[in-house]
Amino acid sequence: MIVTVLSNSAACGEFAGFSAIEYRQFFQQEQFSRQRSGSIPSLITEPEYYHQSDDRQHSFVARLFFHYDPNDDERTHFDIRQADWTFAENDWELRLGISKVYWGVAESRHLVDTINQVDAVEDVDEEDRLGQPMMQFALFKDWGTLRFFYLPYFRERTFPGTRGRLRGPFVIDDNDARYQKSLQEWYPNVALRYEHAVGNWDLGIAQFHGTNREPVFIIDGNRITPLYQTINQTSVDLQYTDDAWLWKLETLFRSSRHDDFFAVTGGFEYSIFGLFDTDHDLGLLAEYHYDGRNHRSPLSFFDHDVFLGARYVFNNISDSELLAGVTTDLKGEGATAVIEASHRINDHWKIEFDTRLFIHIDKNSFFSFLNQDKFMQLRLSYFF
Repeated sequence: MIVTVLSNSAACGEFAGFSAIEYRQFFQQEQFSRQRSGSIPSLITEPEYYHQSDDRQHSFVARLFFHYDPNDDERTHFDIRQADWTFAENDWELRLGISKVYWGVAESRHLVDTINQVDAVEDVDEEDRLGQPMMQFALFKDWGTLRFFYLPYFRERTFPGTRGRLRGPFVIDDNDARYQKSLQEWYPNVALRYEHAVGNWDLGIAQFHGTNREPVFIIDGNRITPLYQTINQTSVDLQYTDDAWLWKLETLFRSSRHDDFFAVTGGFEYSIFGLFDTDHDLGLLAEYHYDGRNHRSPLSFFDHDVFLGARYVFNNISDSELLAGVTTDLKGEGATAVIEASHRINDHWKIEFDTRLFIHIDKNSFFSFLNQDKFMQLRLSYFF
């Protein structure tokens, strides 16, 4: 996250961003040869530049990302998270360049979030996304917002390298990715999304055609190659707010050459405000995941699972927050637990703590390699 404070007049442009030291500690020895065990330090920087014209119609944002990991060459990478120009009129907006777009309302799985590719070397929670080249046109009306996306170039998913953790027995060869379409990464993707808020309801409906962000894997001996299929996808995300209750639903229907399936994530967050006569709030979360894809579609960890968690918000000037939760497979194939905490020390410094625990994942599951990759992570960030 970047903390940027903008003045009323930003015509001269402003710089912001952060740099961080990240320390990742694995609790168990590595499973595969050449992997690194124990403690793994790394460095991250993410500077941002913002400029807006005097008439506020034109704006430009550039946000760069660099992560240096001395252990894993694949995790050491540079990305343009954002570099886009926006022209805004009264009821429409045009955005060109590299952008990030988020769709969805759920906490534990971002089912309908389709536009940006996952930066999988950063973490396994799919929160981190690569910048996506795009043209976005938005129309703002009383009946809702309509957004059209044209994506001329596809970003391939990142994967851990030979020395990296959180990988299977064989390294994925992302230098020889295959595609269903002959244009490969230049096959144009398009999407249309409608958004509207009515009373306590927030609705999003989207149609996407293009290259699936999730690859299937071709296994040839000790070599694994990603294959990116072409899909059509219809999705709906819905949120209803009722005092302390927040009801959430994400659902999609995806069709491809080899599989048509339905998936859903739904649940609620119930907030207890002013806990024990303090300023603290406690949010109780519960979500259910169903995914009907077959073995010829990209693998999914969330085929029949339940997530239970809690979010504790201190509501202090340091923005202190704690999130803990467990996702359990209802077929008995294992569970994952997460703990996330953050605290802003002052205007420039912030500390974050994350833990990922993979619990008794079935040995016959593709994800069984995660059993020995439980880890904790500490990040100290300086914002400028």
